[in-house]
Amino acid sequence: WNIFDFIIVALSLLELGLEGVQGLSVLRSFRLLRVFKLAKSWPTLNLLISIMGRTMGALGNLIFVLCIIIFIFAVMGMQLFGKNYYDNVDKFPGGEMPRWNFINFMHSFMIVFRVLCGEWIESMWDCMLVGDWSCIPFFLAAVVIGNFVVLNLFLALLLSNF
Repeated sequence: WNIFDFIIVALSLLELGLEGVQGLSVLRSFRLLRVFKLAKSWPTLNLLISIMGRTMGALGNLIFVLCIIIFIFAVMGMQLFGKNYYDNVDKFPGGEMPRWNFINFMHSFMIVFRVLCGEWIESMWDCMLVGDWSCIPFFLAAVVIGNFVVLNLFLALLLSNF
């Protein structure tokens, strides 16, 4: 723990020494790592940290499954709705393509990730503006499969290690 404290104090001193430099307030967040010192004297926190540590291997597999799900939905969205964005770009305000769209793989991947984060309704309305009602089942399937199934798998992983 002395090495851990030394690293925290060294980062704090580094922050003080570079006070005028922009963007170093991130170093302040390392002070939050002191909470992990409580695990030594708090058995429940120690148990939770050890459970999280044991699930890291299986969590890698779950992240791989999540990336495959995002990839599949991104390719499906690009194939189903990508052309609609090019054909109906004049329906958007100012005739500009919206920031979140299905025109290429990168944008499709980002929009599916955004759907999994819960910010999907605006993207669905944009998709419906250039397409039709077929966007609704696509977005609902992405939400159900992405959020509910993967979230439940994550919780099952955690609970299996108790």
